[in-house]
Amino acid sequence: MNKVLQLKNKLTQLATLDATFQVFGSESHQYQLNPCLSETDIQIFETKYKITLPSDYRNFVLEIGNGGAGPGYGLYRMPGITYENTILVTPYPQNCKILSQPFPFAEAWNNLDLIVKDDADISVNNDAYFNEQFIQGSIAIAHYGCGIYAILIITGEQQGNIWIDDRTNDNGIYPASLNFCHYFHNADPDEYHPISDDKKALSFYNWYEDWLNRSLEQIR
Repeated sequence: MNKVLQLKNKLTQLATLDATFQVFGSESHQYQLNPCLSETDIQIFETKYKITLPSDYRNFVLEIGNGGAGPGYGLYRMPGITYENTILVTPYPQNCKILSQPFPFAEAWNNLDLIVKDDADISVNNDAYFNEQFIQGSIAIAHYGCGIYAILIITGEQQGNIWIDDRTNDNGIYPASLNFCHYFHNADPDEYHPISDDKKALSFYNWYEDWLNRSLEQIR
């Protein structure tokens, strides 16, 4: 069975089993998906921004849906694509023109020296820390709440992987590893047991399937 069909089947199971939306964030998307994109839609997007979408994500928006049911509060639609009735219409603000520039990190980053503090020693938003150069080559794909965003890497050596933009909480930018998913896709965070030295970012498919598997386990 190919990966797309596996994800479709698991999503259908989850939507059926979780009719009362017990899984975190499911009330937002209610297991609905935006319409799939066409090959022409994707080619126009790729040409406009001079990029090539990662194959996993490309197949997902072609065969499953362009945003909707997913981790956190659900998947955002692809930037620049709108519908009359769109699920999750307000993606994390981002300058799509920097998509073609390579994502700058291969390991977790957090330079707190870029944050300016006022006289009361209270952190204030600082343009240097939140500069878009730190998320270039990526698109925001989901929101976990509390300003924690999952971003899909489009360009660079991390292409196709999911990273986390947690700068709102002064935690920087880091890979969406199994450790991260154990906590954020787990119905009971108290059962979180870190995997030592796990720092590798999951691919889009593995990240999405991790959410499906843990959600199904919770409901069952």
